[in-house]
This record gives sequence, C-alpha cells and structure tokens, in this order.
Amino acid sequence: MTDKMNNSTNSDDEANISATVFNYFNGYAHADFATLNGAFSDKAAMFGVINGDSGQEEVGVWPDISEVIERWSKNNNDPNEFNGEILHMNVVNGRIATVLFKFNEEYFDALTLAKVNGAWEIVSKVFIYQ
Repeated sequence: MTDKMNNSTNSDDEANISATVFNYFNGYAHADFATLNGAFSDKAAMFGVINGDSGQEEVGVWPDISEVIERWSKNNNDPNEFNGEILHMNVVNGRIATVLFKFNEEYFDALTLAKVNGAWEIVSKVFIYQ
C-alpha cells in the first residue's frame, strides 16, 4: 500500500495493523474478551446499516464499544465457521489507517485505526450486511 502523504510504506505498520484487525476477527470468532478488547480503543464506536423497527434500513450506532465487546465475548461461536480477509489497507503518515475487511462473506467492515502511543487501535468500525 502506498502512503499518499509521503509516498512511503512502512511494512512494520502494515503488519501491526493487520495483526490488530485479525485480533478483532479472531477475538470475535473465539469469543475472547481480552483479544477483542486489545484490538479496539476504549473510546471506539461502531456504526452499521441495519433493519430498523419499521423494517426500513437505518444507521445503528453503538457509541460504547466496551458494551459490544462484552456481548461478543459471550457468544457461543464455532471458530471454524469464520473466515475473514483484508480487502484493502491505506496507511497515511504512519499514524492513521483505513482497512476494508470482508467477514464471513456476509459483512463488510470499514475500520479506522489510529496509532496511539506507538500501538495501532481500532477507533471506529462501520459495517454493512450483504
């Protein structure tokens, strides 16, 4: 991936971003609270296009990711039923990144990550169901 701000790529950043994204994915698949919690900023939020009470699509907002992580960590998942793939990664100036992630052929996630105190964290997640 090319960094559009300075036309350089840091393979360490890309590897660490990928590891953070897959910590989210694997944490979800294994319902592992610690792994999930380590992937997300404690101030992260989640948004998604969902079917509302009226049956119409609307944007759902989960402003407290810790509540979402708590719920995910109580799932009874079969990890063998999960697959995920990074479709695109864009790293800008070694401090912010966006990742498009395909989750189980059902969801697409747009993840925004920020480097905070030298570590990459997911600061927002937007999903759409296919």
